[in-house]
Amino acid sequence: MPIAHLERFGRSIRVVLDRPTKKRCEFLIIEKPYKTKEGTYEQIFFRTQAAINSHKSKSRVSLQPANSIMQIAVDIQERYPWKFPKAEVRKMKLPAGDYALLWQDRIAAVVERKTYENLLTDFGSIVVLHQSLQELCTFPFAAFIIEANYGDFLDPKRLGGRWPPSHGYRVISELQVMHPHLPIVFARTRKEANLWAYGFFRAVIKYLSQKEKEQQIILTSEPLVPYTAVERLDDRVMKLLKTAPEGLSLSEISLQCADIGKEIIQRALQRMKAHSIVSRSGRGKKAKWFFVQGQKHLNG
Repeated sequence: MPIAHLERFGRSIRVVLDRPTKKRCEFLIIEKPYKTKEGTYEQIFFRTQAAINSHKSKSRVSLQPANSIMQIAVDIQERYPWKFPKAEVRKMKLPAGDYALLWQDRIAAVVERKTYENLLTDFGSIVVLHQSLQELCTFPFAAFIIEANYGDFLDPKRLGGRWPPSHGYRVISELQVMHPHLPIVFARTRKEANLWAYGFFRAVIKYLSQKEKEQQIILTSEPLVPYTAVERLDDRVMKLLKTAPEGLSLSEISLQCADIGKEIIQRALQRMKAHSIVSRSGRGKKAKWFFVQGQKHLNG
């Protein structure tokens, strides 16, 4: 079965298969002490999607607590900075954002903060705003927090005639589309924005601590590199059929997808045919498959 995504997280290897149903599973590696002698040994368990859903730990968060002390840097231009209890806070000139999480003498995460009034003012210099958000995206973890509700930018009373509601709608949509990997968070109040940033930084520390531990544990004979399929099977088949208006047989498709079994390709074709993405002419080995023009791909 083709693999859509594969990664190691903690003591588990998580797998997502390229098929419509029952596609998630994992291998869980547990280290246990010997009962009759010193030392430890590994036990490896395979869990299906049903087993994962029914397990009593399914509601637990994935990131485990970290013992590291949180170090927060606040930009020197912040006049009334947020509060970060139990963290070491210092002021410094940041290359981007208003707050940064320091990890092993480097900036690991940044947060840009905007009040309602700040963002309305930035609407008048949208190019500069895009540039500042692009800087945020150069860091491993980043977020853009707005101390207001989304609806405030669509409310004529709140806008007070400074901008039409339709403009606020367009600008915020544009920000997310042009910076797709940057979370844009609407926090109703300053306190909620502060709490979100605090939780965000804590989660980053937990994640980095967990990844550091993984480097010290060898779960397999060779390191497992996180993998995401460049193309799903349906997309690969569609691309082939688009370039062959005369149609392709199952055998011809299989030759160009040699890493996938013929039965799996056949099931994918039948699934796509049910959604009118492809059509078939003829029967048996002489049957030809065609891409149906004008149809969109529907992932199973």
